Amino acid sequence: MTVIYDKLGVRLIYAEGWKITEDDLDAEPRTLSIESPCGGIWELMLYSDPRDGDELADEALSVLGEEYEDLETTGYTTEFADVAASGYEIYFYHLDLLIHSRIITAPLGGQTALLLWQAEDRDFDELEPVFRAMATTLLNPHRFPSPAKDD
Repeated sequence: MTVIYDKLGVRLIYAEGWKITEDDLDAEPRTLSIESPCGGIWELMLYSDPRDGDELADEALSVLGEEYEDLETTGYTTEFADVAASGYEIYFYHLDLLIHSRIITAPLGGQTALLLWQAEDRDFDELEPVFRAMATTLLNPHRFPSPAKDD
């Protein structure tokens, strides 16, 4: 089953049983994290205006590099239905576990979305379609209309 998150101009569909944390909905950027039962994380940082996606991705990569050593990175580009996105594919070790991350930036109306997907490498391939579906519903709200509300 799926759940619809719809608050403060952020709307997306995510998997039932995942834990949602609204970190900073009044600050810039607004931050929302969704964690899978196995520990994978899908995080959104939403900037209220158009930003240079490459600069945001570079900044996020720099912050990650300060926290973890020996990042292996490659450029990453993709599309979520009508929306082109880019960023980095990242691998690093933490507590003897290989972690697979993606930093992705994309426009969202007049805003800019910075997404971070992260999971242990052996779980990432299973979670990636769910991460992608969540991003697709976020970045293409016209394809996923709000359900009718009773008056």
